[in-house]
Amino acid sequence: MKISAANSALLAASVVFGAAVAGAATKPAPPAPAAKTAPAAPVDDADRAIMEKDCSSCHSIDQVTARGRTAAEWAETIDRMINYGAQLTPEDNKRITDFLAAHYGDKDAGK
Repeated sequence: MKISAANSALLAASVVFGAAVAGAATKPAPPAPAAKTAPAAPVDDADRAIMEKDCSSCHSIDQVTARGRTAAEWAETIDRMINYGAQLTPEDNKRITDFLAAHYGDKDAGK
């Protein structure tokens, strides 16, 4: 059986291509990048968690954050919630007040 030049070239190309594919398949995958240590959570995340835990025992978070209030208004609101039975330490009270004033404060208070 005689192989034509075209078939011979096709056979040679197939062998070379197959060897390249087989060689690539046996190469080990590159090492995964080293896992980076996550930076410490910002204070806002911890304060948000305190607010969500303490306020969501009676309210949806959307209800808590729906209205913008000044820091003094937030403090009054939280004091009222304490009078209704909210169990907050003085530190958590301040952290929640500061967080809400910073992120859900009255946008028009300075006008």
